[in-house]
Amino acid sequence: MNNPPKYWNSAKKYLSKKDKIMSYLIKTYKSPSETILTSRKDIFFSLCKSIIGQQISVAAANSVFFKV
Repeated sequence: MNNPPKYWNSAKKYLSKKDKIMSYLIKTYKSPSETILTSRKDIFFSLCKSIIGQQISVAAANSVFFKV
């Protein structure tokens, strides 16, 4: 398993304090085999890839929708 990033536990704590639903989800899905998201250590690259992936998914969904 990958080691969690340095910010992992503080991020979960912050989200748990700010949002009741996130707090519930974090507690519910926490386990010894908790899946950790990984990155290439380049936050800008990861952000860009995420945004582009989302836009492509939305474009693909719209393309299918408009054909129906």
